Amino acid sequence: MKRSMTALSGLLVLLGACSVFEPSKGKAEANAVVRRYSRTSPEVWEALTSALKALDLRIESDRHDALGGDLTAVRATEDSVKINVKSLDEMSSQVSISVGEGDRNMAEIIHHEIAKNLGTGAAKTSFYGGNRWEQLYDANLARSILAAERSCESIGFTITNRDIRERTADLMARRGPSSTLLVHIEEVPTPVGVPDGAPSVDSKNKVKVSFIVGTMQSESNQEILERIRTEFEKFIR
Repeated sequence: MKRSMTALSGLLVLLGACSVFEPSKGKAEANAVVRRYSRTSPEVWEALTSALKALDLRIESDRHDALGGDLTAVRATEDSVKINVKSLDEMSSQVSISVGEGDRNMAEIIHHEIAKNLGTGAAKTSFYGGNRWEQLYDANLARSILAAERSCESIGFTITNRDIRERTADLMARRGPSSTLLVHIEEVPTPVGVPDGAPSVDSKNKVKVSFIVGTMQSESNQEILERIRTEFEKFIR
């Protein structure tokens, strides 16, 4: 009986140790965003590394072959980004992305950048009326999308739809039952008339960013517009 109790105590201690060390891993895995792409693993891997570069994520480790692999990157916030690519068959692959303790929003941004690089798209979003503001910025599309996502989050809006393409992006956000917000971002074309091989006067990437709040003009919508503009300009720096 004494031997049985000792064995049981040892088992309980072992189970307790597991409960101490496993939750963080389980939480990260539970919040991973998984997508399937109709592309080979090497194609997806190339699109993935380009996406991370566009989003200014630093790659710390990269172990992959023709069937997939694992990659670890780090954000400027020091959050770790864990990515697994797995070949499902000859023409499709699965990508799992987990960011920090479960930043699904950032994981979605990376997925959308991968999809853009692969030439796939998302559901279209329509424009609507309301209080509007737009401005040109020295930034690329990926950085602008990330700044817009963080701006919406900072004022309590949740992204409900994304349509990210090669040169444009539309983000639909909502707060509560009635407050709606649309962010439209588009790359500004290179000036016409510049000879081939010659640098333009301003070689920086530029984007035009438009915010539209609500479906009609109102003071409350204008207040939201001013807040989203302030937050965006803070994050786009």
